[in-house]
Amino acid sequence: MLGCVLLLSSSCSTLFAEEVKLVDFGREIRPILSNHCFQCHGSDEGTREADMRLDLREAAIEAGAINLDELSESELLQRIKSHDDSTKMPPAEVNKPLTPQQISTLELWIKQGAEYGDHWAFERIEKPAIPETSEDTWCRNEIDAFILRKLQSANLKHSPEANRETLIRRLYQDLLGLLPDPTEVTAFVNDKSPQAYQKLVDRLLASPHYGERWGRHWLDQARYADSHGHTIDGPRVMWPYRDWVINAINDDMPFDQFTIEQIAGDLLPNATKSQQVATAFHRNTMINQEGGVKPDEYRNEALIDRTNTTGAVWLGLTVGCTQCHSHKFDPISHDEYYSLYAFFNDAADSNNTGPTVDVYEEEMFGWSDEQNQQLAELKKLQKSIVDLEKQTKDETGLEKVEWDWVKPQLVKHETESGVPLSLLDEGSFLVKEKPAPNETFKVTLGPPDSKGNGENNITAIRLRVLPHDTLPSNGPGYASNGNFVLTDFSIFVDGEAQPLDRAWADHSQPKFDVSGAIDNDVKSGWAINVDSAQAKAGKKMNAPHEAVFTFLKPVNLQDAAIEVVMKHASNSNYLVGHFAFDVTSTPVPGAEDQSELKAELAAAKKQAAKLESLLPGQGKPVKQMVIKQQTKIPATYRLVRGDFLDPDEEGGALSPTVPASLITGQEKPEFKSRLDLAHWLVSRDNPLTARVTVNRVWAKYFGRGLVETENDFGFQGTQPTHPELLDWLSVSLMENEWSMKELHRLIVSSATYRQTSDFRTEYTEKDPGNYLLARQSRFRVEAEIVRDQALSASGLLTPDLGGPSVYPPQPDGVYNFTQSKKSWPTETGADRYRRTMYTMFYRSAPYPLLSTFDTPDFSTTCTRRVRSNTPLQSLTMANDVVFQEFAAGLAKRVANDASIKSLNDQLRQLFRFTLTRTPNPDELDVLSHFYHRELERFQATPKSAEEYVQTEAEGTDRLQLAALTSLARVLLNTDEFMTRN
Repeated sequence: MLGCVLLLSSSCSTLFAEEVKLVDFGREIRPILSNHCFQCHGSDEGTREADMRLDLREAAIEAGAINLDELSESELLQRIKSHDDSTKMPPAEVNKPLTPQQISTLELWIKQGAEYGDHWAFERIEKPAIPETSEDTWCRNEIDAFILRKLQSANLKHSPEANRETLIRRLYQDLLGLLPDPTEVTAFVNDKSPQAYQKLVDRLLASPHYGERWGRHWLDQARYADSHGHTIDGPRVMWPYRDWVINAINDDMPFDQFTIEQIAGDLLPNATKSQQVATAFHRNTMINQEGGVKPDEYRNEALIDRTNTTGAVWLGLTVGCTQCHSHKFDPISHDEYYSLYAFFNDAADSNNTGPTVDVYEEEMFGWSDEQNQQLAELKKLQKSIVDLEKQTKDETGLEKVEWDWVKPQLVKHETESGVPLSLLDEGSFLVKEKPAPNETFKVTLGPPDSKGNGENNITAIRLRVLPHDTLPSNGPGYASNGNFVLTDFSIFVDGEAQPLDRAWADHSQPKFDVSGAIDNDVKSGWAINVDSAQAKAGKKMNAPHEAVFTFLKPVNLQDAAIEVVMKHASNSNYLVGHFAFDVTSTPVPGAEDQSELKAELAAAKKQAAKLESLLPGQGKPVKQMVIKQQTKIPATYRLVRGDFLDPDEEGGALSPTVPASLITGQEKPEFKSRLDLAHWLVSRDNPLTARVTVNRVWAKYFGRGLVETENDFGFQGTQPTHPELLDWLSVSLMENEWSMKELHRLIVSSATYRQTSDFRTEYTEKDPGNYLLARQSRFRVEAEIVRDQALSASGLLTPDLGGPSVYPPQPDGVYNFTQSKKSWPTETGADRYRRTMYTMFYRSAPYPLLSTFDTPDFSTTCTRRVRSNTPLQSLTMANDVVFQEFAAGLAKRVANDASIKSLNDQLRQLFRFTLTRTPNPDELDVLSHFYHRELERFQATPKSAEEYVQTEAEGTDRLQLAALTSLARVLLNTDEFMTRN
């Protein structure tokens, strides 16, 4: 009997516990209503059916959907439990049926009083208490306490700490996006001090490459691109903003200030140039350059994009869904959308590049006092040069001079790359063999005779460019259409530059006047294509042309030979293909009368050139697009159905404000400008920015955010797996003065981050998706990091920070299907090996490697990239010329290392450069077998080794280097190489 009583008592207790357990509206009810009901019974009055709202408790009760007095009379329950297809909800055609469990949950909720609650993400952030755990020895900081509590509640065990090789590789990948050098790995593995890990973390956070790595993440959200977008997609100057981002992140600019300067830097008191450049965040919007477009239409598109981007980046909400109507799920009305839009309606730009500010290379990283002084002196000189040029302007045109031309002696001719120039019988030079894409020609000329008379006092030199049937389109240039761009024409005597006074040509392409060849600017030059007006006048590109260059002072050829240097720095293969020289002693009109002024001008130009050589980018500014407020701000109206041609003027103008559901403070803030919005975004009264920011950072370290739908913190988003941890980190970020480095340091220092990623069978049933973080995550690195890792392994990486975008090699034909063909002057120097974030990015045809590895086109903001694994990615890694070059560099790096004595040591070092760890005996055996197989192949066909490897290494013959290169290609193409473990 006692046993029966006890059993009955136990059963009653269980039943009572189940009855009194309250249904959690936020976690259990709102997701059901949002997914199945709100589309037709939510806040959007335009699509609301039967005038019934279920998103508000009072409205649901008033409409009879919920009857608290008589549960069975609740229409909501009647409809979801109905077996009649004509009345059952949700209707069959929407294909969103409720499960029996969901129906029971809704019924129990109504029975308990149908209490509603605020959405968790819209509640004010409060700092929760840190859980007490029974395994304090594992926890390294507060993060681990939250994680461990969840693991213990699920009866799961955390994973052990990863080994040292894995940890240093993981930190380098996450914090820098590069690979550690084997010497750094060895030093870390052998450092037994308790502070070894923390010292490594601090060193990496202090690295300038940290700003590049995390700057690239931010640029995704800023929809950064180097082109305007749409079909023409012309290039734009945006790299100074990229420099600003990198520098701000390296300096650990507090995230609240980082936000304020990008949203409203121009509105700050006495805004600095840096703060103005920061506003380019919202100048990354597209510009339509087609003729006949309506500027106001595309201005509206830009404002829509700025509104949607702000909502996505800082609020983590799909505010763009309210552009045409009230949000179907979240409490954001159509009017509230355009009140948010009103903040950005003050911008002066209207589908154009203006307004802009002048920015110099490296200026966003901070110039030294000496550089600023040099720039000031250069500006004075440039003003002086303009004044002197006005005074020395010669009205006598060179085309009117009757020159007496003679042929000089040809002493020497060569190219910078070593490819020979062919000297033809008539004394002209022809490019026959394939030269470097931006080749430089050097020709040394002697006197036209040996008598030493006055004819040797050369006053001018003539360059004749000539067609030839071996050139593309018969030349005279080496480009596919026969054109060229001569960016610099210089004369040297005994290594000293001889100043040239003037230049004249019988024909110059519009915007490529011959004077551009002597102006010391690599971005200008002489070209000979023709426009329609020139063609009508009888000008032809593929015909003989000539240019005359006069000396400031005559040069005596009897005393010394002169060296002519011709540079083609602008576009790849736009070289002069066939040319000849003549010289003259004919007096240049006006040269004697103004010799002193011209000497002063030449000295000023020489000093200016010297100062330019000392300054980044030669001290030449670029125009960075920025946001600037209009003097008179237009009124903002709700656009009916989002149509910019249909403003609701009857409804009245809207004032700038934020959605009421997001205001958590006691008093409603007053909004007047973008600066007010910026301050509110990072205020304690905004419940979203800190949560959204922390969540995105977390996702970069664990492959998934604490809120999986990192781009949707609204009703349709997922619940956080660790809500208390999310709020604790969010408050900590704000309490630590929004220091992002402190947030990164906290996360990577946790035991949770340092776990191994090994999979255990117990996860299969309890947590196969690793939501509870019983282990670390494995995922492929992003597109840019795939190439950057290969660059760092190869030893070819150019570590320079910032500056204009560069043009690494890419396959031919990328722009064959774009409306306008883009220029891609492939780099041949150090810029060829810059980090991938600096690659020129055209929206209409991005760099192919980036598209292959899932980089978006950045027409709109990207808060999270997708990850795919496709055969094309593997083919790219194996066959792209970029990775072949990196593999050759890696092989040569190992072959040239005199400290490596044996083949096995070379194989180990290749493995360590790419995969960080040391190969086990079985892996080493596989490497050795593959190497010898490749070596035999190259020994059988030595010519293939010469074609495969263009360079040599000391102490290693070409065949061995080719075999090492093949092995390097294999290692670069492994899953482990491209994976963050």
